[in-house]
Amino acid sequence: MQQLELIKQQGENILTSINELKGRAKKKGRERFDYYEKFSANRHSFTVYTFIDSRIEQAKSVQLFQQKLDLFDNEIDEIRTNLEADIDIKAIESAYQEVVDAYNEMIIIINNNV
Repeated sequence: MQQLELIKQQGENILTSINELKGRAKKKGRERFDYYEKFSANRHSFTVYTFIDSRIEQAKSVQLFQQKLDLFDNEIDEIRTNLEADIDIKAIESAYQEVVDAYNEMIIIINNNV
């Protein structure tokens, strides 16, 4: 099913962009913001792909993944408007791990339904 492959690939893209952002979390300025923008764009694409099929959009594992993305985004949201903002690295690491766990759970469910 092509929609599920899009979801899986875009989820991987999100994890990659979060990893890149995490690696620059301590750095302030435009470079860190650029990685935040990349994360946001990947996240937006994921959300759009879920709209392709209401079953995907309403799947509990997809919703959980999006909730964990919300938590991660909340930890870094200030850099959207303040390039020099300090962010809590430990909170970012913790939120990232929750995103990864939710992604892995979502992939297991997707793979079992294909």
